[in-house]
Amino acid sequence: MTTTPTFPACPFDHHAPLSSEEIFADYAGLRARGVTYSAEHGGFWVLSRYADVRAALRDPATFSSAGGIRIPAIGTGRSIPIEFDPPLHTDYRKLFTARITSRSVRAMTPFLTDLINGLVDGYHENGGGDFVRQVALPMPLAVLEEVVGFQPDTISQLRELTEDSWHQITERSLDEARSQLCAVIRAEIARHRSHLPDDYLTELLAARVDGRPVTDDELERVLLTFAIAGHETTTNAAGWLAHLLARNQSLQTTVRHDPDRVPVLVEEALRVGSPAQLFARETTRDVEIGGQTIPAGSRVLLALASANRDETQFPDATTIDLDRGLRGHLAFGFGIHQCPGAVLARTELKLLLTRLAELPALVPAGTPDFGALVGGIHHGPRSLPLVFDEGAFQ
Repeated sequence: MTTTPTFPACPFDHHAPLSSEEIFADYAGLRARGVTYSAEHGGFWVLSRYADVRAALRDPATFSSAGGIRIPAIGTGRSIPIEFDPPLHTDYRKLFTARITSRSVRAMTPFLTDLINGLVDGYHENGGGDFVRQVALPMPLAVLEEVVGFQPDTISQLRELTEDSWHQITERSLDEARSQLCAVIRAEIARHRSHLPDDYLTELLAARVDGRPVTDDELERVLLTFAIAGHETTTNAAGWLAHLLARNQSLQTTVRHDPDRVPVLVEEALRVGSPAQLFARETTRDVEIGGQTIPAGSRVLLALASANRDETQFPDATTIDLDRGLRGHLAFGFGIHQCPGAVLARTELKLLLTRLAELPALVPAGTPDFGALVGGIHHGPRSLPLVFDEGAFQ
């Protein structure tokens, strides 16, 4: 049971309906305090500084994921693989890394290039519009169809049902919140068992974990992770990237004249935007971190997005610095739970930026809608109105 600390607590609520500016201001306040505690949602500790968050991520034996990576964690339903500890986590993770490797992504690059160029070119021909609806969202959804084998009618339902589930996550169990998504996934599994198309989902039907065949429940949870994580993070990251480009014409000029800077800009956009911002853990023992002792059995929220803006790790952290380097941020996590789809997401974002840099400059055409943290975890523009400045560089 969580022990309430004796030092002043911080009233931090990651489910509060805050604006983007308010969210990042809260993170700055948390970093100024160091390790702190919130009494919201049953009580939890907050790690917000880079060194503390990274230390927790690299110590899964102490900071366990098995109690759920959301606060509050209602019910017993868990996402595979992120809400499991080794050794089972290791077997589960292989179901993802077997499909998404550096080699498989390289082989997929012609498909990705055609897909992304087609979306961006169509967006340009339309004169711009909502970048999220026309580019950032359909891009990873189409990739899911290619990578996993989801059928178009399944893909068409994923976004709306995913968003609906996040709205319920503080009051209902994970399984209850995702009941409609689960029904869609079960129908997809049944269709694959009936027709056995040549794709990865069919391969998963014969998968094994822990030396035994995967159960139907496990298969369903694996596919839910592919479906949700496979589009949510990349959609948010692509939206952040376009948002940063439109607000800073010098960045567009730089990558047009020096395409070698594309990978660095992608990493900086990931760092500043942090599409998946917060994940929870539970301590398995008393642990000292950041000068505080957190008791065993405590819920702990790791603020990855705050760590990525920690001035002690990233000087002038809110600025996009193309000389900062390619790595170091925690946007895809760190350690055994690092996002298995990171190499695929990075490739999509680099191809997207490369094509955008070949067209006239993107400029804002209205106010973007970021909204609050989705499900207390995800953050990115829900809509992003942009147009092309046809008088600019082509």
